[in-house]
Amino acid sequence: MPAGSRLALKFLLLLGTVTAMCLMPHRTAVAQDLTYFAPGDILPRTVRGITGRSVSFPEWTFPMEVGSATGLHAYMGTQLRDYHGLQSNNDPRLFNYPHRDNQCEPRSRNVAACPAGKGHQGVDIRANDNADKKWNVVAVEDGVVTLITRNTTVGVKNGNHTVQYLHMDPGSIRDAGIEVGDVIRKGQVLGKVSCFMGGSCATSRHLHFHAYTGTLGEGRFYHVYPSLIAAYRRAWNLSDNVENGELKHDPVRETGAPISGSQSVGSPQASCSGIELGDPPAGVDRNAFSSLWLHNCSVMGLVADTVTGARSFVYYHPKASLKDVVALEPMLFTGVNEAGSFRGQARHYSSRCGTAVFDVSGIAFEENGNPVVEVKGRRPQRNPACEMTGTVEEVLRFTFVERVSPSGPPVDHVIPDDRITLSEKTRNFLAITFYPDENGTIRLLPYFAEFPGLATQGGLTDSAGGLIPALRTDEAGVAISWVWIRKRARFTDGLRVTPRTVAHSMAGVDPGACDSQLRPTPVAVQASGNTAAQDACNRVAAYLRGYVGFANGRDFAGDYFGRRVGVDEELILAEPETAWNWMRTMYSHESGRPPVITRTVFERGLRFGDDYISSFYDGVPDVLKSVEFYQNPCNFAQPECSVPVAGNNVQPAGNGEEQPGATTASDARIEELFRLMLDISARVTALENAAGGP
Repeated sequence: MPAGSRLALKFLLLLGTVTAMCLMPHRTAVAQDLTYFAPGDILPRTVRGITGRSVSFPEWTFPMEVGSATGLHAYMGTQLRDYHGLQSNNDPRLFNYPHRDNQCEPRSRNVAACPAGKGHQGVDIRANDNADKKWNVVAVEDGVVTLITRNTTVGVKNGNHTVQYLHMDPGSIRDAGIEVGDVIRKGQVLGKVSCFMGGSCATSRHLHFHAYTGTLGEGRFYHVYPSLIAAYRRAWNLSDNVENGELKHDPVRETGAPISGSQSVGSPQASCSGIELGDPPAGVDRNAFSSLWLHNCSVMGLVADTVTGARSFVYYHPKASLKDVVALEPMLFTGVNEAGSFRGQARHYSSRCGTAVFDVSGIAFEENGNPVVEVKGRRPQRNPACEMTGTVEEVLRFTFVERVSPSGPPVDHVIPDDRITLSEKTRNFLAITFYPDENGTIRLLPYFAEFPGLATQGGLTDSAGGLIPALRTDEAGVAISWVWIRKRARFTDGLRVTPRTVAHSMAGVDPGACDSQLRPTPVAVQASGNTAAQDACNRVAAYLRGYVGFANGRDFAGDYFGRRVGVDEELILAEPETAWNWMRTMYSHESGRPPVITRTVFERGLRFGDDYISSFYDGVPDVLKSVEFYQNPCNFAQPECSVPVAGNNVQPAGNGEEQPGATTASDARIEELFRLMLDISARVTALENAAGGP
């Protein structure tokens, strides 16, 4: 679009905004329903948030049109079903107070301010209701647009920090006239709340909002929740409750007791102060634990199997007085957790008589917001001669301390210098296979047969007679795997997957055919017989063994994520790092070793796949380029490019022709009028504030 046209569009948009401000009949609303949890009070309760109350941005407006002037509300809170407990992220019950901080929820992103060093970079905000492309997102402050991505991330820089707004409808951003390089004013509409992630609707309808300084990779994110609470209060004509730069506790509107910034869940039993702890027993590895707990002042590690429900509490740092006694048998409790009910066996230690095993059972609960597991049973009572004389009740209490940090950095991705497996030779990195029909004919499904990256030479045959079609380039191989994960995987939710749903999709086995421990369900046995049903679940288990180490399998995900990935952990593949790590996991399961591609090849392949989806599934014309286009790093401004990307350098125009981006006298006049309208807008707002609102 020529510069003059863009300026004219901005002028008309702003003129309409100012006119609407002057003429719109304001509805007066009240804020008596407004409540919110304290900063750092996040879900799940076993994870610590940022408990500080510093209001880093006291002049912000709220990033949606809310408050007394509009009568509209918004709701900060988690978007994860595992935490809010409802089946749908768009359940109407979630569009309600209280607000809840969700920065530092478990994620793989580096966030220096989070106690774990990683987590959710900012907060998720639902709009007034679940309508799509209806509710405006507005700039919290002035700034310059530095970024607009296919993830519909709009980045606005102000001084040494950048604010980013995610998941808006891309058409609404265009309709708002927002372009990179634009000067944005506080309160200006940037777009509308939607569900876009990775170029398509792949998340719930909400706005993700965060602010950072430096670069994203450094993880220097601000804790934005206190600033947003203060802004939200101001929108409803309430005092922002900020004093000396901090959000004060409001006993009326703040739900629950305030969380002190100095509070530590690492010392839930204050009576343990000064107790000397011993070293871990031989063979006890911290990386095997999902979390640490305190039991009678000894630090215990919890080994949790999310598939079978098995749980074990193991001495990690026993009290010095116990270290020799528990050294040979450090597992204090072993059993199962069934929906919060624990049962199993516990040990009673005696330096004279050795250990005695007895049955215990109990429950998990919260005490003062901290998880607790308490089991009890009757242990053997023995006399000095070690003879059993009866039983006595024993209570074992475990209080949560912290989650165990990731086990270490991801392994280096060393690309093999040869191609030896079928998936590598064909570049069909997921080994997508087509088998003969009853007539012995192999037919490719249309999405594969019409893919321009399909090689003409056919492919290779596996041991069962199935055809693994070959692809022309590595980028094509990545692309067709991305098409499969986005469009062909039967039991996943778009770009939100779990290892279990991917494994069921790869195996072609309905999730209802296997229980959580991958045993055939009665329905599956009745439908196909015990042998066939068990074989189906075994195929699913085989994928999970390679993917995440189920039943002591290979665990390629651990190599790439640098931590243990749960069988039912939600992975958001619209996040580039997660997509790279998970797709490598799948590729390695097929080849048994690191993938033969680089990160930049992978990124070009994703673009190829996205463009093919737009063309083949959505019917978007002219979006798909040639196969060769996706091989060229210069078309994607990647580091391997040794020549400038065509069209990036503007050469001086001759013969009186207007250069794209050049400013004419009429353009300068429109720019002057644009600035004048901004001044008028600011004055109207100031007059309304001075009058106390309508």
